[in-house]
Amino acid sequence: MKILALAAAGAVLAAPAFAQTYSIGTNPQGSAAYATGAAVAKVAKDVLGLRARVVPQGGPVVTLPLVDQGKLDFSIAVSVVAAFANQGRAMFKGKPQKNFRVVAVLRTLRVGLFVPKDSTIRSIAELKGRKIPSGFAKQRIIGVMWRATLNMADMTYKDVEGVPAPNGVRSVEDYMGGKIDAGMFSITSGKMRQAFASRGFKYVSLPDDPASVRKFQAIHPGTVVETIGPAPAFAGVTGPTKVLATPFIVTANAKMSDDIVYKLVTAMAANKKTMVSAFKGMAGFDPKKMYVDIGVPYHSGAMKYYRETGQAK
Repeated sequence: MKILALAAAGAVLAAPAFAQTYSIGTNPQGSAAYATGAAVAKVAKDVLGLRARVVPQGGPVVTLPLVDQGKLDFSIAVSVVAAFANQGRAMFKGKPQKNFRVVAVLRTLRVGLFVPKDSTIRSIAELKGRKIPSGFAKQRIIGVMWRATLNMADMTYKDVEGVPAPNGVRSVEDYMGGKIDAGMFSITSGKMRQAFASRGFKYVSLPDDPASVRKFQAIHPGTVVETIGPAPAFAGVTGPTKVLATPFIVTANAKMSDDIVYKLVTAMAANKKTMVSAFKGMAGFDPKKMYVDIGVPYHSGAMKYYRETGQAK
């Protein structure tokens, strides 16, 4: 979807005779991924003078192969799907996508393991024999996350009592209804605020030692364990808590110009306000944490910036 159009490039870039319109593949319009892509496009246009447009598709399962083939220039994705694509696993089984690269981490989806306030559960191992959500026929990635979490304690669903739920939202509703003993969901979601107001909960810190993280990533790649503290957006977090962190990333074809990628990364890092003006969800964007090793190669143009700023070696 590369379009050549007559245009003058911005002062930051040398002006070619023909300026390319850069395509950014995302989920459908109305999604957080679409809004994130719009924020990247705004920086590209307003700061660098590039022509950029968001191309809504069926999400990273569709857009990453298009980036890999060079039919899209960039794509917004969550790290786990990017890792599956790179490795040829799950929805990309037998079809590894080796020609796309990570450009930057834009914001983070944080997921926590929660239990009732008066629960004696203090670790993953203590979930043994307890009721937890299972199935996730309409949101299978959450089932993968649960299997990976149990694997950190050398457990499987055979060690717990599964309570079928079609998706993550229903599992939180089941928690509020007292049907399960523990759940996992996005800690900043409105649903978790509802759960906190109704039944209440506390988070169980997850292990972050290298061996445990490797066990998690063996099933659910692209996610790390991060320590967070109390914040207005984190209902139920009362002290240092270790949660799962799955980055929202922007990717590019490996052959995309190093110069373009370097300047885009530099511009995003220096213009957070511009990104937030396009999408308030970018308020969590941290220019000092644009590089996170998720097991997928980074673009060489991006790595130049991260090495210059000390984010990567």
